[in-house]
Amino acid sequence: MEALISLFTKNLGLNMDHFQAFYAELKVKNLKKKEHLIREGSVCNFIGFVSSGMFRSYIRNNDEEFNNDFYFEHDFVSAYTSFLTQAPTNCNIEALTDSTIHYISYDKLNKLIAQDNAFLKLGKYVSDTYFIRKCKRETSFLKHSAAERLEALSSLYPGIEQRVSQYHIASYLGVKAESLSRIKLLTYINK
Repeated sequence: MEALISLFTKNLGLNMDHFQAFYAELKVKNLKKKEHLIREGSVCNFIGFVSSGMFRSYIRNNDEEFNNDFYFEHDFVSAYTSFLTQAPTNCNIEALTDSTIHYISYDKLNKLIAQDNAFLKLGKYVSDTYFIRKCKRETSFLKHSAAERLEALSSLYPGIEQRVSQYHIASYLGVKAESLSRIKLLTYINK
C-alpha cells in the first residue's frame, strides 16, 4: 500500500484522510495464474490497483488473441472504456501469475467524488494514465519498427522478457513469435 499512499499524497496532493476514505472502500481480489479478471462482453465496474503479480489485456478475433496491454505491480488495471461507459467490454484481462489487486467499484468511486470533489484528481490521474499509454502505443505502431517497440517495452518494463512469455510479448508488438526471435538476435548482433 506504500505505493498507493505515495500516489495519493505526493502525486495527487491529497492527504491521508482522503487515502483512508478511499482505502475503506477497497476490496481485495486474489487471482490464480490464467484466471480472468474480466471477460469480453461483461461490464467493467471497477478500477483495480495491482498489489502483486501481473496481467495481460487481450482482444480475441476469431481464434486469435492479440495482447494490447500489460499491467504490473503498482499499475491501475481496468477495462477502462467499459468502466467509463458502463457498456460491455471487448477485451479480456487475464492474470499471468498468481496476483492480487485492491479495487474500488464504479459506484463507490462515484460516491467518494460526490462527497468530496478532491477525488476527481484520482479520476483524472487514472484517465490521463490510460490516455497517455494508449497514445504512446498507437504512435509506436505508426512510427517505430518492431525492434524499436521491443526496446521501448523493455525500458518501460525492465525484466519483462524474464517475466512474460515470448508469445505474449510478440503479440503485444504485433509480430509472430519467430519474428521476435529474429529481432532479438539481430539486436544482440548489432550491439
